This record gives sequence, C-alpha cells and structure tokens, in this order.
Amino acid sequence: MKTTIYPGRYTAEVKDDFVVFIIGMRINKLTAVTKWLPVAQAMGPMIKELYQNPEWGFLHSEYSLGWRIITLTQYWRSFDDLEAYARGERHAEAWKNFSQKIGSDGTVGIFHESYQIKKGQCEALYSNMPKYGLGKAFEQILITKEYQTARKRLKKV
Repeated sequence: MKTTIYPGRYTAEVKDDFVVFIIGMRINKLTAVTKWLPVAQAMGPMIKELYQNPEWGFLHSEYSLGWRIITLTQYWRSFDDLEAYARGERHAEAWKNFSQKIGSDGTVGIFHESYQIKKGQCEALYSNMPKYGLGKAFEQILITKEYQTARKRLKKV
C-alpha cells in the first residue's frame, strides 16, 4: 500500500470536543514471550473491530514502538464512547485474560491515560507528512497565512 505524502504545511480541523486515549504495554521480562506476546496480539482484533464500527465513537489510532514498550494513541469522539467500549465484550475478554494469565506477576505492565480535549484547545502541524494523528482522525487542511503559528491555530476556532 502506497503512502501519500502531503507536501506543504497542514493542520487538523477539529470542530468538536474529543478524547485522546493512550494505551500500551511494557515488556518487563523479555524472556517471558508466552506472557507478553498474547498481550501484544490482543490489541489488533480490538482495533479492527473499532474501525469496522465507527458508530461506536472511535476515530483513529496510531501505533508507536519503543524499547520494551508498545503504545497506541487513540482518538475518540467522547469519553462516554471510550468507556462504553471498555465495558464491551471483546475488551472485557482481553482484560480477563490478562488478569488470569499475568495479574500482578510483573512480567508485563499495561498502562493507559485519557485526556478530554475541548474544542479549540489543541493545534497540530504536519509538514511533508502522510495523514497522521489528529490530521487522520479529523480533517487535514492546508495551513493558510493567518494560521502560520501554533498560537494562531489555537485561536482559529
């Protein structure tokens, strides 16, 4: 699949409140592959399910890999939508499996953070990039002269 690069400077046009949800795992014991691999593999089906059901309020997700850490930054329409998914069947099953197979044995760590962002309280810049982050979750638009700086982009709403 070819990635389209958008030459020039772009921003994300965010017209409503939204939620940023950061979720991930940390491999604390590298040799415990049978513990951490299932945790890593559990996220794929959930993300696929979310993309197949946009009415649930999920907007987009970005993956990041680091040493021992896998992180997903997700964009949601609302905290209520995120919470509803967290209480749903597929997520409940993944959480149950984690609790039963790993619990507090220390081999794998998991984390999440939620941020409720009010309309007009974020800005973005993408220069010579494919659609990414807020620019993919919302509409990506060309930066015009009056929105050249981050401060001006915050005031545009």
